[in-house]
Amino acid sequence: MGDLPPWRTRSRRHLVRDRWISLRADDCVTASGEEVYPYYVLEYTDWVHVVAINASDQVLLVEQYRHGLGQVCLELPAGRMEPGDIGPEATALRELKEETGAEGDVAALLPPWSTNPATHSNKLHTVVVRNVRITSEPAADPTEEIRNRWCAVDEALQLARSGQMMSSMQLGSLIFGLEAIGRLTVARAG
Repeated sequence: MGDLPPWRTRSRRHLVRDRWISLRADDCVTASGEEVYPYYVLEYTDWVHVVAINASDQVLLVEQYRHGLGQVCLELPAGRMEPGDIGPEATALRELKEETGAEGDVAALLPPWSTNPATHSNKLHTVVVRNVRITSEPAADPTEEIRNRWCAVDEALQLARSGQMMSSMQLGSLIFGLEAIGRLTVARAG
């Protein structure tokens, strides 16, 4: 991988730019000379998912309303990296505390993944936090109403299999986060 030539960007303009999102339109030319315009790219800051596990081997999930889908969703604690955050681990601990009132110890940081390499510029970081315990009331954003839900690892996986956890990115974070700490074995091809 890596030897395919990239597209050339002839021009770039931002159509929307605010604190949540930036949408840009690029006018591009492929290596074979094909023009592609406009090509839309969503620019976000990097995101972090937290696979939070307590001393009883339970996973901390959160329930919250998601307006894009128009329903309450079951998810991992998560958020975006803020300018003052010193890396994904700091973001994970901040988001865990803000959303759930919990604290813990960083046990693993997985390699970053692209959220969608075709249209998004940002990366997703998965952080596993062990020894998670509730230490305070959540301090979530005023637009967030979040309910904590503890469940055994097997139950969390069953919720994922049954479609009750709906974010495909979060499913990947849950599976590979559990694998990183030896709570799940992912079969390898070949």
